[in-house]
Amino acid sequence: MRKAALKTYLYEIIFILIYKLSMDIFLRVSYFVYSLLWILSVIIMIYLFPYLILLLIGNHYLFVKLDPEKYILIIEKIYKIFKINIMKDFNRINLSVCYWLLNEKEKALKYLNEIKITRLTLPIIKYCYYRNLMEYKYFMGEKEEARKIFDENFRKSGEKLVIGIMLDYENNPQQKIIELEKLLKGKRKLYQIEIKFNLAKTYEEIGNFEKALEFYKKVAEKESEIYFIKVAKEKVLELSLKNKEM
Repeated sequence: MRKAALKTYLYEIIFILIYKLSMDIFLRVSYFVYSLLWILSVIIMIYLFPYLILLLIGNHYLFVKLDPEKYILIIEKIYKIFKINIMKDFNRINLSVCYWLLNEKEKALKYLNEIKITRLTLPIIKYCYYRNLMEYKYFMGEKEEARKIFDENFRKSGEKLVIGIMLDYENNPQQKIIELEKLLKGKRKLYQIEIKFNLAKTYEEIGNFEKALEFYKKVAEKESEIYFIKVAKEKVLELSLKNKEM
């Protein structure tokens, strides 16, 4: 009995020692890993901090001041500084969008074509790439290609996109107007202007020139080099004359 009790006692001591030793090793390794991760996060933040500051300034110029040209200058600087391909892809998308807003289609497509979509591509990059490609195809008159991109990449998600609405209700302008007006709520200034421009175009298509003029005026009141704002200013003059003649 004493031998059995002694054996049990020794096993307990050995177990406690092994447990203590393993916990000590675990805590040391955990502390080392934690320290390493903390150092890496600090390095990443230092590396990304200028990028984030420049991006915030750029977003202010694009979404508040509606100045894609200054946004391009900022993003092109970022594009040259940061060599990581993921960040370059984000910048390519931003540059493509801005050149498209300025109606510089060749440059917009150039940056979009530089993005290579693979299985390893981040979902956000894929989303932005296909969304911009869809818009490019639509406005270049390749509506079936745009529809195919929409069906394959966006329809299942149920997300309401301007181009999706334009495609789905192409032959039903009244419903198109209803759906576009729903999108106006909670959107950034730039997106609201784009939606109002499409509403103006739709009202013009159905012959409601009074409502078309109303929405074109809302777009044209902005001072910007964005191409659809320029078009809206021309349309205000054109429809104003037309309404006077009527």
